[in-house]
Amino acid sequence: MACEAPLVLDEVEKSKQAFARRTDTFLAVGANAGNIVVVGSHGLVLSSNDDGESWQRQELPGWPALIDVTACNNRNFAALSFEGDIWVSEDEGRSWEARKLGTEESPQAITCDSSNRLWVVGAFTTILNSEDLGNNWSLFTTDEDIILNTIQFISDTEAFVSGEFGTLMKTTDAGASWETLPPMEEDFYPQDIHFDDSLNGWAIGLIGAILHTDDGGQSWHRQESNTFVSLFRLTKSRQYLFAVGGQGKIFCLIGDKWKEINHGKNIRLYLGGIETLQNKKVIVTGPAGTLHILSVDEIVDRSTPMVALDNNMEG
Repeated sequence: MACEAPLVLDEVEKSKQAFARRTDTFLAVGANAGNIVVVGSHGLVLSSNDDGESWQRQELPGWPALIDVTACNNRNFAALSFEGDIWVSEDEGRSWEARKLGTEESPQAITCDSSNRLWVVGAFTTILNSEDLGNNWSLFTTDEDIILNTIQFISDTEAFVSGEFGTLMKTTDAGASWETLPPMEEDFYPQDIHFDDSLNGWAIGLIGAILHTDDGGQSWHRQESNTFVSLFRLTKSRQYLFAVGGQGKIFCLIGDKWKEINHGKNIRLYLGGIETLQNKKVIVTGPAGTLHILSVDEIVDRSTPMVALDNNMEG
């Protein structure tokens, strides 16, 4: 009779206990005051209350496809599911409750304004807002067949929304009304936008596209990205604007030029999430359990020789 070697499951159990696993796909991240929430497919939520030193792993009931998350000033979090629900946490990411959006249109992105109101944008120029953490919603739409997929508040009263066909909309009255601005480019589909103020903003997209405006979105011009990988998310940390995208790449606007950052991590797939943390750090996330917290000073300083070399070559 043949003998079988004993089945050793120690590594399997360690993998199950790990907060991040190779089968995880992290799609978005939100942070405030030392609290971080990362969301992904199959109802996956990672939360940290100590700037990422330790993590709690949860899988929400029903395995919702969580596509975005936002952090409010009052330390509440709200995650958006593709199925049309939001999941709200009022205890810094420890527990979650589902609430209905009240629309049949596919949601795309969520944010929280300075008054802790929730905002969701989606298909058919849908803009929803809630003053009571998703229990009740107000709807605005222009009745156009356009998918809106980004929203950013830059002050208590001003916000920008963007979407397919280069669509850009703006409010100056805290969302009571929305003005449609000239399209960025008619064939441009922005993946994310970031405005420093009411005039200066950036939009990123597929095949390395980066657009910049200095007149509040009335006109846009392309900036050289020196890449053909698609770009998905933007964040501002200190004076640096970062973009993440395909092949695990991170780009940084240093001065008036975009440079690829040497982040020192072995990331083969794309990066789909980036968020600014405390203590001059950023967190980046993606598929295959990719989650890294990076020092802004370290990754920029590591890339400084590359920037200097480029400047010398130009000279």
